[in-house]
Amino acid sequence: MSEKHEERASVESSDESLVAKGDAPQVGVLAAEAARSVAGWKIWVAFLGIALVAYVTGLDNNTMYAYLQAAATHMNKYPLYIAVSTTQGVIIAVGKFPVAKLADVFGRAEGYAISLFMYIIGFIIIASCQNFGALIAGTVFYAFGNTGTQIMQQIVLADITTTKWRGVAVSLITLPYIINFGVAPLITQDLASNSLSNLWRWGPGSFAIVFPVAAAPIILSLALTQRKAKKEALAPRHPYLSMSPLQGLKAFLVDIDALGLLLLCAGFLLILLPLSLESVAAKGYESPHIDVMFAVGGACIVALPFQQYFLSPKPIFRRHFVLNKDVAIPALAIGFFDFASFYISWTPAYYWVQVTHPDWTVKDATYFSNTQSLSLTIFGIAAGFIILGLKRYKYLLLAGTCIRMLGLGLMIRYRDATSTTAQVVIPQIIQGMGGGIQGLLIQLAAQVSVRHQHVAMVTAFVLLMTELGGSVGSAIVGAIQNKVLLTQLNEKLGAVGVSAAEITSAFASPTTVTWAVGSPERNAFIAAWNEYMHVVLIAGICLAAVPIIGTLFLTDHKLGDGQNCVSDELVGGRINRRYDRDDGQGLQYENRPEHTHA
Repeated sequence: MSEKHEERASVESSDESLVAKGDAPQVGVLAAEAARSVAGWKIWVAFLGIALVAYVTGLDNNTMYAYLQAAATHMNKYPLYIAVSTTQGVIIAVGKFPVAKLADVFGRAEGYAISLFMYIIGFIIIASCQNFGALIAGTVFYAFGNTGTQIMQQIVLADITTTKWRGVAVSLITLPYIINFGVAPLITQDLASNSLSNLWRWGPGSFAIVFPVAAAPIILSLALTQRKAKKEALAPRHPYLSMSPLQGLKAFLVDIDALGLLLLCAGFLLILLPLSLESVAAKGYESPHIDVMFAVGGACIVALPFQQYFLSPKPIFRRHFVLNKDVAIPALAIGFFDFASFYISWTPAYYWVQVTHPDWTVKDATYFSNTQSLSLTIFGIAAGFIILGLKRYKYLLLAGTCIRMLGLGLMIRYRDATSTTAQVVIPQIIQGMGGGIQGLLIQLAAQVSVRHQHVAMVTAFVLLMTELGGSVGSAIVGAIQNKVLLTQLNEKLGAVGVSAAEITSAFASPTTVTWAVGSPERNAFIAAWNEYMHVVLIAGICLAAVPIIGTLFLTDHKLGDGQNCVSDELVGGRINRRYDRDDGQGLQYENRPEHTHA
C-alpha cells in the first residue's frame, strides 16, 4: 500500500471512530455539499458576491483603524486606543468559532447573514457614538461582524474549490487591497485627518449602507442553492426543528461549546487588557482591579483544558486537531507567532512615521501604513499561482518565514528619523512579501489535512490562533508603550525643560504636538519614539524565529482535484443520499449522476 493510501486509510479509520462518537458531519455541512452539487449558474453569483464582499471588507480594513484612532483622539482617549485594539483583536479571534459552528449547524447562508447583521450594528453605533464607552460597544459588534465575514469567506471558498486552486482563489479575494491602497488614503485624508471634527463618522456610516448591497449576492445564492438541495431531499431536515425552543437552544450551546468559548474569550481578554490599561490605572499593576483581571483571566485559561477534556461533549479544541501536526504547526508555531510579530511592528508604525517625519501628511502616513497590505496582497497572489504549478507548499512557506525575518531586521536598522523614504518603505515591502506567502499557505496547509466536515472548525482554529497572536502582539506593544515610551519621553523631554503636563499631553496625542521641526523639544520627542520603536522591533524579530523552525516539521502534501489531501472527497462530487423530507431521518442511497464543478 502506498504512503498516500496508508495516510488516507488512517484518516478515514479515524473519522469512522469520530462518527461513532457523535462527530458525524452536521446538517450545515451536508447542506453545503448538496447545494454545491446543484448550484449550476448560481455558483458564479456566489463568486461575484465573494468578490464584492472582499472589496468592501478590504476597504474597511484599510480605513477603519484610522477612523477608530481619530475617534479615540477626538475623545482625548488615545492612550486607551491600544485597549480598544486589544479588545477588538480578541473578539475577532474567538468570534470565528461560533460563526463557523453556526455555518456547520444551520448553513452557510445563515452564517453570512448573522455576520452581516453584527457588522451593520457595529458601524451604526461607531458612527453615532458620543462617548468612549459607546465607541467600545460599537467596536465589539463591529469585531464580531468583521470576524464572521472573514471566516465565512474562507469556509465557502474551501467548500467550492479544489486543493490545487484554493490558494489562487483565497489569494484573489485579497486583490481589492491593490485598489484600496490608492483609494483608502484619499478617503482618510478627507475624513480622518482632523480628529477634532466629526467627519470621521462618515467612514463607518457609509459602510453601514454599502455593505448590505455587497453581501446580497452571496447570501441569496447560498440560500437559494440550499433551498433547492432541501427540496430535492439531498439535505436533511434540521434536528432542531423537532425540538422545543429550550431543547434547541441547549443543543446549540452544546454544539458551539459555549462554556469553552466563554473561558477562552474571558481568559485572553482579562490577561491582555491589563497590559494596556496599566498606565491609566491609579496604582499601575498594583491597582486592585488589575490584579483581579489577571487572576480571573489566568483561572479561565487554566480551567479551559480541563473543561475541554472532561466536560465538553463537543470541545472547540478537538484532540484530532491539536494532535495533527499539520493543523497544530500552522496554527500555533507559525500563525500565532507570525501575527504577534507582525502586530508588534505594525501597530505603532502609523504614529511613528507621523512623529519622525512631520512633513508627511495623513495621506502619506496611510500609504506607508498600507504598504505592507499591498505587498501582502501581491505576493500572496503570486504564491497562490506558484503552488498551482508546484502542487506543493512547504518550502515556499519556509522561504516566506525567512523573508519575514529579513524585513524585521531591516526595520530595526532603518527605524530612524534620518532614514530616507526608500529605507523606511522597502522593509515594509519585504516583510509584506514574507507575510503574504505565510498568510496564504498556513491556512491551506491546515485545510487540506482534514476532511470536509472539519474544514470550518479547522479554519476557525487556525484563524483563532493567528488573531490571538495579533492580540498578544498589540498587548506587548501596549505594555512597551506604557513603560518604554513614557519613560523615554519623561527622560528626553524633561532634559530640555518640557513640563510634566506637556509630556503627558504629547504621550496622549502624539500627532498634535506643536514643537517646531528642528527644535530641541521636537528632536527629543523623535528620539524618544525611535528608542521605543527599536525595543518594539527587537521583541518582534525574536518571535519571528519560531515560524522558521515550525515549518521544517510540516508534511508537504501534494495538491490535486480533491476537496482535501487525506480523503477521496471531490468538490461538487456525487451525491448518493436522499433524506425523508418529513423528519430528516431514514438515510437512503441511490445512484445519481455526478455533478462536476464549474
